[in-house]
Amino acid sequence: MQFHLNIQPGVSSHHIEHQHNLLLIGSCFTEHIEKKLQGLKFNSSANPFGIVFNPLSIAKSLTRILDKVYFTEQDILEEGDTWISLETHSSLSKPSKQELLDTLNTLIDEWYTRLKAANWLIFTFGSAFYYEHLESGNIVANCHKLPGKLFHKNLSETTHIISDYNLLLKKLEVFNPNLNLIFTVSPVKHLRDGVIENNLSKAILIQSVHAIIKQNKRCLYFPSYELVNDDLRDYRFYEADMAHPNKQAIEYVWDKFSAMFFTSDTQQVIAKIQEINSAIHHRPLNIHSKSFTEFKAAQLKKCSALQAAYPYLQLDKELHYFSGS
Repeated sequence: MQFHLNIQPGVSSHHIEHQHNLLLIGSCFTEHIEKKLQGLKFNSSANPFGIVFNPLSIAKSLTRILDKVYFTEQDILEEGDTWISLETHSSLSKPSKQELLDTLNTLIDEWYTRLKAANWLIFTFGSAFYYEHLESGNIVANCHKLPGKLFHKNLSETTHIISDYNLLLKKLEVFNPNLNLIFTVSPVKHLRDGVIENNLSKAILIQSVHAIIKQNKRCLYFPSYELVNDDLRDYRFYEADMAHPNKQAIEYVWDKFSAMFFTSDTQQVIAKIQEINSAIHHRPLNIHSKSFTEFKAAQLKKCSALQAAYPYLQLDKELHYFSGS
């Protein structure tokens, strides 16, 4: 009997390879995918200003980077003993004004350079809801648990999202003509908005994404949302909060992503890296035993051979561990 749809996204004509530069931006689901990429030795980086859920704030962040619009004192504020920016995640908060400005503006420079060299940029839209700071009238990426009376909650319209991204993607095309774009909608449920509201939000995101892809070049769609909600379609694939996909679901989505974007050669390299990763996590009863010494020597040989065959892989940590140096 068949208990799920087993959606097959198809195979992309554009492939992701280890020597490519990958950037990811968006919701918390972005962090899961980036962690997988990092663990498998892809050259990737995610979310310069921290996790961001709404597409309007994502576009605003990237536009700031592309135009090198540096943060000034007008863009930050003091909350208690901490300096924050409503455009960035609370993880970037700093104890002093200058430290925050230096950190954020350094990130602009770093990501400007990364975007110029990037082969792939992956967008993950989380929610069509966004918050407007009443005093400034600005759309914020994070409310930093400030009083709700300071903000007004809004629901994006597809026309607004599409307009912002048509402008952003034209800017990106001029800035980096070789950049490939992947759009996906996060399967994470924003239940605090309400079940009906969450579905409305996701519908707006899906409609917007498909319009953006249709109207722009070098854009692809990856169905993260559909894989979890229409394929797996079972709350046993969610965490206890019934909102976040669990480890099994993330692995399932990752396998589909791999099948869509990785060639058989890349898959073979990944398999060898996974073997090395498993070996690193092996914990012997006696680290001084002859068998463990021989085990490490065999793994060092494998690791050295892989590094020689693919010099662009970053295996310094693994070589250091197995050599004992």
